[in-house]
Amino acid sequence: MKKTVLFLMNGFGIEQLNSYNIYSANLMPNLDFYTKNYLFTSIESKAHDLISGYRTFSTGSDLPLTYSLIDNYVDNFSNNKNFDFYLNGIKPENKIHLFLSLESDKCYDHLKAFIKFIRTKKNNPIYIHLVLTANNTNNYKTIEKIINKISYDMKECKIGMIVGLNALNAINLTAFMNLYKNEVGEKWREITKKISALVNAKTKPFNVKEFYMNEGFKINNDDSLFFFNYEYCDLTNFINNVSKGFNVNFYSLFGINGIKYTMFAYPKSGISMLNSLNKIDAKALILTNKDSIKFLNYYCCGLENVLSERIFFTKTDNGLNPNLLKSIIKDSDYDLIIINYQVDNVEKVDELKDKLSKLDSILKVIHDFCVEKEISLFISSLYGMQKELAVDNFVKAVVDFSGKVPFIVVDPIFNKSNFMVTQGNIFNLADTVYTNINNKYNGIVLIRKKGYITKMLKK
Repeated sequence: MKKTVLFLMNGFGIEQLNSYNIYSANLMPNLDFYTKNYLFTSIESKAHDLISGYRTFSTGSDLPLTYSLIDNYVDNFSNNKNFDFYLNGIKPENKIHLFLSLESDKCYDHLKAFIKFIRTKKNNPIYIHLVLTANNTNNYKTIEKIINKISYDMKECKIGMIVGLNALNAINLTAFMNLYKNEVGEKWREITKKISALVNAKTKPFNVKEFYMNEGFKINNDDSLFFFNYEYCDLTNFINNVSKGFNVNFYSLFGINGIKYTMFAYPKSGISMLNSLNKIDAKALILTNKDSIKFLNYYCCGLENVLSERIFFTKTDNGLNPNLLKSIIKDSDYDLIIINYQVDNVEKVDELKDKLSKLDSILKVIHDFCVEKEISLFISSLYGMQKELAVDNFVKAVVDFSGKVPFIVVDPIFNKSNFMVTQGNIFNLADTVYTNINNKYNGIVLIRKKGYITKMLKK
């Protein structure tokens, strides 16, 4: 077994061409040196935060596994008897409100199949309310495409409201409830113009304030509200606000805090960090802040809230202490040590630069120690941020590290003369880590040994 340290610079990635310029060799001289003197490549990451990053790293799935489960029910919703309970609760004279969590192309196919299924039983008016969950403005292209497909292809229903998940979760829902009860609010029939305005304003989808496209969706007593969701969220405040004025029934595809009736339990994953560690008989320690431990454990254990004898956590809410890190790396019996350093929890450019400068200093301490002790050190990130930050009191700019993240290999065996790194993704990063710990692990790795021809071409 080979002890391996994985240092994750979460939020940091390869700076995109349209990004406000942050990274420089002067700001991060140590990282710059490592990219030039060790094996280095950029790898793909579709993740946008710590949750989606660990989901992909552990399970290999860019989307929640709920998408795959619904794929299996596209033509067979009737096989789940919970839907009979839902449909039986719909009165003939009332509206059906479908709140669709919209982020992926797959949402459209699932929604279309679900509406087709409803139409085999009910002829009630159907209004689709779109809940935008993405936190990257690049997702607007997909969002606009899906909205247009729904508008043109699903003539038996209409799009009512469109709102970001954060706006739906807001403490003050006065404006939203006025729209839902009275159809009083911002109206956009031409979605292209609205999307263009949101992109120009650099508004992330999940922060979009409520607006509507078609009339007639006003909520009434005994209407049915169904949340076509793929991930857990807390809608208690929304549900309480609606329930104060109306006697309605709430349902959801998967569990949501505040909703009693759900159609499916969340699926478990047969692929996970825990399963991989079991295969190589290894133990891991993850250093992260206290608030993230619960959901990191959930994804690392294959979408289960269990206590494992292979995955352990240490809280880092007081910051990363270099001396403590060295002690943990040296003296602990963990085969894998994952250090999480988050850089995207900032609001100003100067704050980000300060975080990256401190990160660079910590990296040097860990690098020097691992080199001295001949311990493998992999430097990477699970996701890159895309975020509008304040440059000064008057100017804001978007820092875009999304899409690609760095991967650096610091190991005496994997030198640049005899090895190379290939492009891949953060799930391949996980496979590379497990294989480095125990070379009997069978996965798709990012490190390759050079052949004779490759060496000659590199000369």
